[in-house]
Amino acid sequence: MVSAFSGLRDDHADAREDRRLRDAACLELEQRLNRLVPPGATTTPQGRAVAVRDENAATRIYVNQVGDDRAVDGWRQLLDARTSYAEALDAQVKSRTPAFFVAPRTGDGRAVTDELDRFSPAPCAGPIRRLATPDL
Repeated sequence: MVSAFSGLRDDHADAREDRRLRDAACLELEQRLNRLVPPGATTTPQGRAVAVRDENAATRIYVNQVGDDRAVDGWRQLLDARTSYAEALDAQVKSRTPAFFVAPRTGDGRAVTDELDRFSPAPCAGPIRRLATPDL
């Protein structure tokens, strides 16, 4: 009985430590993003494309630390959509066709960012909102 109680206490301590590490990783992501120029603060499509790619690079560091497969899949979908947007911005210069960010959706039509909000720690809410709107 004492052994089972001790094991349960260890599990709770491990869960708290995991949450603390995930929260810290989200805060580090936000700090990295805050050091970058937001895409919406740029004045040219090329500048916006560079800013989107810079934010994506900062986000990939976080994604490589995430242990939850559902969350990783959502983050990758968001990064893929942002990469497509950056490529469209590059093409806009030559083709004069406007680039639009298309937010990724799940198979049943929900926004991937809504799913990320559910599966990610609370400190990730700010970075998720920022990354979901690369034209702001």
